Amino acid sequence: MKHTVFAVLLILSSFSCLAKSYYFVGSHFPAILEQDQQGTVVGLGADIAHEICRRLGHELVIDIMPLKRALKMVEQGHADAIIGPYKSPMRQQYMQFSDLPFYEDPIVFYTKKNNDVTWVGNFASLRKDIIGTIRGWNYGPEFKRNETSLSLSEVGNVRASFLQLMYNRVDLILTHPRAAKPVIDSLDIADKVIMLSPPVTINQGYYGFSKQRELDEFIDAFNAEFQKMLINGDIVELNSKYGLNFVAH
Repeated sequence: MKHTVFAVLLILSSFSCLAKSYYFVGSHFPAILEQDQQGTVVGLGADIAHEICRRLGHELVIDIMPLKRALKMVEQGHADAIIGPYKSPMRQQYMQFSDLPFYEDPIVFYTKKNNDVTWVGNFASLRKDIIGTIRGWNYGPEFKRNETSLSLSEVGNVRASFLQLMYNRVDLILTHPRAAKPVIDSLDIADKVIMLSPPVTINQGYYGFSKQRELDEFIDAFNAEFQKMLINGDIVELNSKYGLNFVAH
């Protein structure tokens, strides 16, 4: 009996040594990372991360903070990962991105219904227009190539960008539908604005792991579990839960 008890205690002790607690951060991003009315962190990015850590036997703590601070936390190694960033060469210097994205954001133009704006996928047609953009956002390589020839008005968030549009400070704005919908609803302007196609680009969101922390084994295990969730349809199903479209690649 003593040997049996000792064996059980040894197994539990070994498991507790393997189980770890990880700290993820991120900024408020509609449907991806938010707080509900009770202050609980919710969203697609939180759901996937919690499920993967549960399967791996680890604890996970998630904090929401301004994007600049969250990025700095990962860069300096004060957090294990950030939820939902787009890839960029600068971020790849201090982050190891997950193998695969977990959501996609088409970047599109919005304008007022009565505006005389022509968008057919060619920035040359917008040379006479003022375009509202959001500070720090990535609008893709084609926009970057044409940026210096465009008239831009930059603001700090999506709501401010839509207000510029409604007060005729700009002719059209660039954002993605996931961020646009709650703003359009809150401003009650669904009958006043339209989304133009085609998209300017499609950004993909990942998990970005700090290169300042020893996470190689965890990242490999995280990627493996994510792959399983992708194959069995869990990732697509969770995207649908939040009203997002995602095509498994």
